[in-house]
Amino acid sequence: MSRKVLNERYQLELKLGEGGMGSVYRALDLATNRDVAVKVLRRDLAESKHARRRFAREARAAGMLNHPGIVRTMDFVDDARPYLVMELINGVSLRRFIRRERPDSFRLLEICDELCEALAHAHDRGVVHRDLKPDNLVVTPEGRVKILDFGLARVRIPEISHLTRSGSALGTCSYMAPEQAAGKPADERSDLYAIGVILYEALTGSIPFTADEPASILYMHVHEAPKPPRSLNPDIPVEMERLVLQLMEKKPSQRPANARVLKSLVAQVRRSLKGDETAIMEAVSMVASLAELPAATAVPMVLQMPSMSSHSNSEPAEGDAVSVLAADIPNFTLFTRDRNPLETTELESVLIDELEHCVRDHAGKLLDRYGTRIVAAFCGQDHGSRAVQSAQTMRSRVQAVLSRYSLITSPTVSAGVFGGELPKRAAGDSWEEMAKQELMHGAARLERLSRKLPDDTLVSETSLGGNSHLTTEPLRSLFVRGRREPIQVYRVLNAG
Repeated sequence: MSRKVLNERYQLELKLGEGGMGSVYRALDLATNRDVAVKVLRRDLAESKHARRRFAREARAAGMLNHPGIVRTMDFVDDARPYLVMELINGVSLRRFIRRERPDSFRLLEICDELCEALAHAHDRGVVHRDLKPDNLVVTPEGRVKILDFGLARVRIPEISHLTRSGSALGTCSYMAPEQAAGKPADERSDLYAIGVILYEALTGSIPFTADEPASILYMHVHEAPKPPRSLNPDIPVEMERLVLQLMEKKPSQRPANARVLKSLVAQVRRSLKGDETAIMEAVSMVASLAELPAATAVPMVLQMPSMSSHSNSEPAEGDAVSVLAADIPNFTLFTRDRNPLETTELESVLIDELEHCVRDHAGKLLDRYGTRIVAAFCGQDHGSRAVQSAQTMRSRVQAVLSRYSLITSPTVSAGVFGGELPKRAAGDSWEEMAKQELMHGAARLERLSRKLPDDTLVSETSLGGNSHLTTEPLRSLFVRGRREPIQVYRVLNAG
C-alpha cells in the first residue's frame, strides 16, 4: 500500500500475512485508538468485478455474525482497493496450536464443542463457511477457538447467493466435503465434514487423503474411504474414531444433521471418555490402597501398570554407549525457491517443529539445529533403534506436511545414525556435549551419504549392538574422523 492511513482513519502498522484474496495488516483505528486487523484486497484483483463482489460477499457474510467464536467484522469500505476491518485476535492458528500442544482427546472435544456453537450461530443465519481448516481457526491466549476468513462462505440471501453457485469445487481440497469436491451445493453438513478431517489430522498427524495432484485428492474425498484413525494411531479412543468417521461419511444424510446435533454427540463422547478415565483412576486407587494393607490381607490382582522407561531418567556415564542422529530435509531450499517468503518461513517453522517433536517422542535430546538440519542424541536401552525410529517418524510427518502444501521432494528426510561410547568428561561437561563432540561428525557423514539412497537411514555398526528390532543390510566400511579402524555402515530396511 502506498498510503499509510486508509480513509483518514486506519493507520497501517504491520503486515501480518498474505492470502489468496489480500493482505492482512495490524492497524490503529485513529477514531477509537484501538488496534484492529485490516484485510486489503490484492492490487492485481482490485480491477476484477468478480473479485470485488466476492470480497464484498465476505464482508456481508461476516457482518451478519456476532458470536464470541467468530472473528467480528467492524467495517467495510468499497474503495479503489476495498478493505475489511476486523477485530485483532492475538493467538495462533489451530494448526500451530495442535503441533505445539499435542492436545489429547478431551481438549480436541472441547475445541469441537466451541466450533459447534459458532457454526450453529452462522448456519442459523444462512451462512455456510465452506473452507474450514486449521489455518482458518485461531486459538486465543485464553484457549478460545475463533473462526475467521469467510471468503468462500455460501450465504442464502437472494441478492448475493448467486455469487456462490459456480458449479465448480471451491475450498481447500484436503478438507473439502465430497459434495463440494463434486461441484455440488454445500450445506451445513459440509462444514461438519471439514471438522471431521480436522479431528482426523489432529489425532493421527496426517490428513486422510494425499496425492500429487489436487484433482486426485478431490476424487478420493468423493470415492475412497479414509483409513480408520486407529490404524494410524492405536491410542485413539474407539469413541473418537467412531465420531470422526461419522463426520466423514460420503453422503451428507449420514452425517450429523447440524452443528447442534454434533454438539450433543460430542457431549456423549466426552461422558464416555470420562467414564473410562474414572475406571482407570479407580483401579489405580485400589492398587494404592492395597499397598497400605498388611501383607497377609493383600488380594492378588492382575493389573498391568505402566513401567518406567529405562532410558527416561538415567544419565549415561563414561563408557556407556549412545547414538547420535543427524537428519535434514536436503531439498528444502529448492522446492521453496519460487514460493512466497512468508509461506516459506511458516513452512520451515512447521517442519522444524515436527522434526523436534519426533526426537522428543523417542526420548532423544536435541543437540543442534541449523535451518532444517537437526542433530540429536539417544542414550539408554535401544538407543540406536530409537534414533532410527525417530528418523522414520520424521519422514511420515514431514511427508504429511508437504502434502498439505502440494509439495513433493526426494529424499523427504536424509538421516544417519552413528554410535559410540562416551569418553571421560571433565566436571561441568554434559553428556550431550560430549556426545556431540565425539559422534556428530560420523552421524553427519552418514546423513550426507543417505541422500543418495532416498528415504533410507544409514546406521553404524556401533549403534546396532545386538538389537533384533532392525532389519539391515551391510553397505560398506568407511573411515571416520577420530577412528583408527573403518566403521561398517548398514542400510536400515525397516524400523521394527
